[in-house]
Amino acid sequence: MLSTLRRLISRNPLKQMADTDRKVLAICMTAAFVFWLILNLSQEYSIRREVTLEYIVDPERVLVGRMPETLEADVSGTGWNLVWESLVPGPLPVTIDIRNRDNLRLTNAELRQQVQRRLSSGALAVDNLGFESVTILTTPKEGKRVPVRSQVSLSFANGFLAADLPILEPDSVTVSGSTDELDDIAYWPTEELTLTGVNNSIKRIVTLAKPAEGLTLSRNEINYTLNVEAFIQKDIEVPVTVVHAPEVDSYRINPSTVSLRVSVPQTAYESINASDFSLVADLENLRNEDGRNSVPVILQEQPDEVISVFFETRSVEYYLIKE
Repeated sequence: MLSTLRRLISRNPLKQMADTDRKVLAICMTAAFVFWLILNLSQEYSIRREVTLEYIVDPERVLVGRMPETLEADVSGTGWNLVWESLVPGPLPVTIDIRNRDNLRLTNAELRQQVQRRLSSGALAVDNLGFESVTILTTPKEGKRVPVRSQVSLSFANGFLAADLPILEPDSVTVSGSTDELDDIAYWPTEELTLTGVNNSIKRIVTLAKPAEGLTLSRNEINYTLNVEAFIQKDIEVPVTVVHAPEVDSYRINPSTVSLRVSVPQTAYESINASDFSLVADLENLRNEDGRNSVPVILQEQPDEVISVFFETRSVEYYLIKE
């Protein structure tokens, strides 16, 4: 392979030419390239440019509906002019001013003229704008206060749970826009956010969902606070209270107490005791099972801090004591 390459290099005719001849050849090739470049760049070409539309409205008014925000335009001209145009960064910005008026009829011809003014050369032309004439309407801006709804999804680490509901500050936001659009808005959501393996209290800023065109929010963020605690289990012996008992001298239930296994936040462990719970055996629900008077046990009261309650004894036996 190397021998073949050396053989080709050794046969290079330029090596056998005099210096003067090589210089003449280089000048001729350069001249040919310049002539070719001039010839080709003098012809007509077309490029694609992005156009962005910005609407300027009176502060007390808003647009009705959604107006186009971006367009694609075909720009044509000679290669020389298009070279400079292609070097301009970003899209072509066009401003539509509808201040001090309720509506504006924007035609294809008018928009084409505005795009034309943004081009780098007057020799360039806008051939295809892809825009149909449209009437731009505005309406007085109204405000509506709506609650904020959290879209934060949480999954906790083992042994941890939320001690209470999340706190959103502020818990409401003012949405401004046209009356027709505001009628359908009952709340405003936050952006969706997923937090996994949570094992500490949360205090962070959450972004509100981005409003649609024509709507504005009084703020874009809220404070999100959630108290997260480790929870532990506690066994509590609670007496069973009999209700709707017959008027007899004495009776007895067995068992008279039921063991509850409760899951509570660690901070509430010491403060929760048997008096915070109410277990009831209602004799109106008395039933006979295998010759025994059985009464279901119902948990009627428990502290708000308790996360869950489990007890195996779901019924007690009721006995009348005869003297």
